[in-house]
Parts: sequence; structure tokens; C-alpha cells
Amino acid sequence: MDRTLFSRYELKYWLPARLVPEVRAHLRPFCRPDRFARFRAGNQYTIGSLYLDNPAFDLYRSTFEGHHNRFKLRIRAYDDDPSSPVFCEIKKRSNQVVRKRRAMVSRDVVARFLAGEAVETVSDDFREFVQAARRIGARPAIRVRYQREAYESRTGDPVRVTMDSAVMHVPTVSSSLAVGGPGWQTTPTEGLILEAKFTDRAPSWVTGMIRSLGLERTSIPKYALSLEEVMSLRGRGPWNGPRRAQM
Repeated sequence: MDRTLFSRYELKYWLPARLVPEVRAHLRPFCRPDRFARFRAGNQYTIGSLYLDNPAFDLYRSTFEGHHNRFKLRIRAYDDDPSSPVFCEIKKRSNQVVRKRRAMVSRDVVARFLAGEAVETVSDDFREFVQAARRIGARPAIRVRYQREAYESRTGDPVRVTMDSAVMHVPTVSSSLAVGGPGWQTTPTEGLILEAKFTDRAPSWVTGMIRSLGLERTSIPKYALSLEEVMSLRGRGPWNGPRRAQM
């Protein structure tokens, strides 16, 4: 279980591909591949997310305008096995603190929810997700997937470091949660996305690594970047506004 999941700080950086070996070398004394990555090639696994937003793209707009208090709604899948569960997530940001509510739900329940049917709220986390989505009139907006190389602290501290690559997207109005299949387009990124997650203070080995690599912290919203790419190809922003999210 990711113990940084529920309330944490997140530091994000653009990472040039040439620096990946250095990051791995820095992490080796302090981290090990997480339990999902350690038995996979390259310590990587695929993450797919169906993002929800309303017709006015208010959740995107809150990122674009740099609101200090904002949230995202997404349904996360790790494969296309119809028997495997998916995860409904509300990711809330309040200034620098991120809080995530995450509910494991069957694909059948999610499909009925996205079809507008009444569903049993199998947990408090899922109930909050459903209520938030219905409150703003959220519907499927875009699917995003990427490869994650993930590490966790060797000492059991709630610290994770991830490197995300091969970010792709496909616009959708359907309830599909497919990670594979056709239609995926590249989301332009400036290298990989390095992210350090912790619940209190960044360990000195994290800050030392960032300093030695000369990285600068920035905001890297995969949802916003992917949506902007779709809209730029259509010659407009989501509401005929500027096309780039505030970093």
C-alpha cells in the first residue's frame, strides 16, 4: 500500500532522459522498486486514467488559472482484464498539500455510474467521488496513459519517487477505461516527469538529489497538458481561452 496516498506533498520536475541513470544511482542506497514495479521489466508498469470534467471544463480551468484549492476526478486502471477492479479517485490540492481519496470499484459498477444509473456507494471514498462528479455534472473528457518507474523508501518511511514517461492521450465521451487499443496520441512533454512524494518533510537525500541534478520544481498536470494538445489541434482552447496551463 502507498502510505503517501492520502495526504502528502508532491514535488514535480521535468527530467531529461539523459539524467535517468543518475537518478537511479542516487536512489539505489535509499529506495527499492515498489511492490508493483519490482517484478516488471525496467521496474515499470502502465497506468491509465479516465479523467472526468463538466462541459465547461471547470476542473481544467482551475488548473489553468492556478487555483490554490482545486480537485481532479479520475478513474484509474492498470490493465484491460475485465475481472480486475479500477480505482475512482478524487485528488484535492490545498496550496502545497495533496489529499487523495481512492475507492476500489468493480468495472461493472463504474460502467453503470458513468451511464447515469443509480449505484451502491460501496465505501465512503466512492460515495464522495460520486457526489462530487454529480455535483458538477462531470462526464468523461479524456483518457491518459503513461509508463511509471516507481520506487519506495527501503526503511519503510512514507516516501516515493516516480519517473513517468511515454505520456499519451485519447479524447473520449465514452465510459471506456481501456489502457490498450487504438487512437492514442503522444502528449508532448519535456522529457520524463520526476515526482517525489512524502507526508512531512522531504528527506535530505531527495533534496540533495534534486540539487545535484540542477532540477527546478514546476507544475506538470498530465490531464491539462493532454487536453490542451487535443484542443490545439482543433484550433482552440477548451473555452476559447489561452492554451497553456499555468505552471
